[in-house]
Amino acid sequence: MDILVVNAQSVWVNRIRSRLEATGARVSVAANSAQAARIMEEAEEWPDAIIVEHRILEKESDSLMGALRVDEWQPIIIPTDFQHLSQDPTQVPLRGEEVLRRLETLAIRLKGVFEPAAHQTIRVGRLTVDPGRKEVVFAARRVPLPPIQFRLLLYLALNAGRVVDQRELVREIWGYASAEGEAREMIKKHVRLIRHKLGWTDESTNYLKSVRGFGYMLSPPPRARSRKAGEGSDSSG
Repeated sequence: MDILVVNAQSVWVNRIRSRLEATGARVSVAANSAQAARIMEEAEEWPDAIIVEHRILEKESDSLMGALRVDEWQPIIIPTDFQHLSQDPTQVPLRGEEVLRRLETLAIRLKGVFEPAAHQTIRVGRLTVDPGRKEVVFAARRVPLPPIQFRLLLYLALNAGRVVDQRELVREIWGYASAEGEAREMIKKHVRLIRHKLGWTDESTNYLKSVRGFGYMLSPPPRARSRKAGEGSDSSG
């Protein structure tokens, strides 16, 4: 798990770094938006979560959001204060101690959920998800996904053909128990982005199905399944 901390207070930064690194997380630190931009440019992978000291978020909001390229990948941003900053359920203001507990839980949970799958490649129809390489390929086209969306797709691929409840997805990917409404809004946004990036734009191409009142299921569309069955019968004849 990769975490970016944007905070100029060295005492707090050292505390969170040591506790999170003890869980196996990798922690990068920026004192301001300019340093955050340099880290993002040099990083091989986008961070799983970003912890921002609320005063930096207030004073450098525009430059920080640009540095983090939020329009491209919708990161989890956690302001370290109770001050109300956003209605977005992925931006819940929390005190530092609560941030530490939540991220420690998340790091441990992710290690348990996804590490066993790290050495296997999951295939669902024309979709291939490679956890070891952090790679998604659909119809022979490599599709880059940021960490949250990659893990969401991976978890659904590991449970292909099963309807997965939104709260289960939040629990396994974000690491905490959420209310039904909060989970629905969090997952819906990322599902929309995944569909767009993979070109799943209509019923004939959409692998990621919404099951109203229950959750989401990853499964090839009927047309793709029937085509595959037809190819199989031709080869056997």
